[in-house]
Amino acid sequence: MRTLALVVARAIAGVLLVLPVAHAETVSLPYDLMIDLPEGWRVDGPEQGKLGTDGLRRVQLICATEACEKTQETCTVLMRRKPIEGDDDAAKVRALYESPFQRYLRLRAVLRNTRRDAEILKPLELVKIGERDWYRVETDARHNYKSGFFAETVVNGLYVGTICKSCETGAVRHQDGLRILTSLKLRALKAAGAH
Repeated sequence: MRTLALVVARAIAGVLLVLPVAHAETVSLPYDLMIDLPEGWRVDGPEQGKLGTDGLRRVQLICATEACEKTQETCTVLMRRKPIEGDDDAAKVRALYESPFQRYLRLRAVLRNTRRDAEILKPLELVKIGERDWYRVETDARHNYKSGFFAETVVNGLYVGTICKSCETGAVRHQDGLRILTSLKLRALKAAGAH
């Protein structure tokens, strides 16, 4: 029964990703990246984000719709300026978690980031989101805590990650976060009319 529920939930989520969504605005990120924000979303703080001591630049996104008053949905886009070594973007993404130890460290980090007693809802795996391959893992937090959606990719040789959190418990809990990830593109490609 649980397997059938998961299949139905994934099918609903897949349909929601292809539905047209009104976009509030296109946001220019550092390093020639762009994203489209769903209606009701905005950048919280400077569009260029803040550079942390770990070398990651963070751009905080928040949702201000009526529905988000309950779900408290947020997303953070993380970017690293230093290029990743490797042949091409696809190979660089695959190399992020080649070793079991790297996978273990990632899972430990996302569980710690989601709070005590969180569980893995969707495993760390390579998935297609929009036109890009992303390493994705999703957590399910205990009651009164936010669940997390964590995804990482490589764009033009640079690391891009996202952390989306929500109090929503339904099958569509991170649909806006997925739409934001799907919209990620290089500014040069956008200007040239490519998608």
